[in-house]
Amino acid sequence: MNEILDWRALSVRRDSKFETVEAKFCSTKASGNQSAVFATVKEFMVFAALVGFQENKYRPLEQKTNCTPIRLDTYASTKHDAYIYLLALAREPSLEVLKDEKLREAINIFEGYCNGGLMIIDSWVSNNIGVPLASDILFTQTLEFLNEQ
Repeated sequence: MNEILDWRALSVRRDSKFETVEAKFCSTKASGNQSAVFATVKEFMVFAALVGFQENKYRPLEQKTNCTPIRLDTYASTKHDAYIYLLALAREPSLEVLKDEKLREAINIFEGYCNGGLMIIDSWVSNNIGVPLASDILFTQTLEFLNEQ
């Protein structure tokens, strides 16, 4: 008999080495951070995954990577889980990737784009050390991207 998957308990992981970047952009990571752009780390992870996808930077998490998880039901509670499914479908254009037995694979795809996006965002921060507001870094980088198109 097949076991029923408790999808709510599945973890959506991110590399812990990006905690400093998270603190710069997320109000929940650094109390009193008035320049935070995102209210939660989850929102920032979605943004990072979209940056990774846009820039075609897919970097799966290594097995031994020190990771910080957010439960999938946390994403689902605000419908941010839709981004996980959309990115999985974009990479694997078959509805098979959304089946219960493949859900971990869909999450891995999201994590890979998120990891790639975090690498990009981390470089943005490194290249803009003198910029005090995180929103200015995102605005500048977005504007540069649009000008390249």
